[in-house]
Amino acid sequence: MTTPIGVSVRRQTTDVDAMLAELRLCERAHDVEVNGLPLHILPGVLSPRLSHGPDALMSRWHIEPGATVLDLGCGSGVLGLAALRAGAASLVALDINPQAVLTTKINIERLGYSDRAEVRYSDTYSGLQSGEKFDIILFAAPYWNRKAKDDLERSCFDEDHNVMASALQGAHLRLNDKGVMYVLFSDQGDVGRVLNLIDNSKLRVRDMHIFRPSIPGGHVRIIWELTAR
Repeated sequence: MTTPIGVSVRRQTTDVDAMLAELRLCERAHDVEVNGLPLHILPGVLSPRLSHGPDALMSRWHIEPGATVLDLGCGSGVLGLAALRAGAASLVALDINPQAVLTTKINIERLGYSDRAEVRYSDTYSGLQSGEKFDIILFAAPYWNRKAKDDLERSCFDEDHNVMASALQGAHLRLNDKGVMYVLFSDQGDVGRVLNLIDNSKLRVRDMHIFRPSIPGGHVRIIWELTAR
């Protein structure tokens, strides 16, 4: 497939520090296409040009027609916007990085979803109103147990997996009956700790999917499908 002129070529990398260093060098916005979805990425935002985790999640999710979707830690907006394209009725996207909020807002407008989608600045669920619930929660979690120094690093680093803990502990309050939370993770993080967090939450594992590395030295990706107990 030929890459459209002006669109960055996607590639995979196994070194998170090298990826972050490359993204810091991006002083201008760039465009990237993910499974036919054209996205505009501002500097300071994790780009699917180098991150392929969303592809794994999209290959395993089930988006019921008319579903209401929450994209938790939306970044570029790739997952939530792909869910709308797959048939979801509405989207609320949340992120703590102001540049990610702006990037997702731009992509919502560019793709013509302004009547069905909105993006809010939020620390996990803090941007939601009381009683807001969804059929689907999408959470591409940061993998590495490291302290983040800035908003860009927050997309990759989660010290002691505290963000994961907050996301899991609050999810049951934000899921409709029969709602599903999809969590994307990796063996680069502490899988055992996350399993303990799930076990101690008010969620249960409905299914789990394992993706073997697709490049030498790559990491194993894990997708959990979680429902409220």
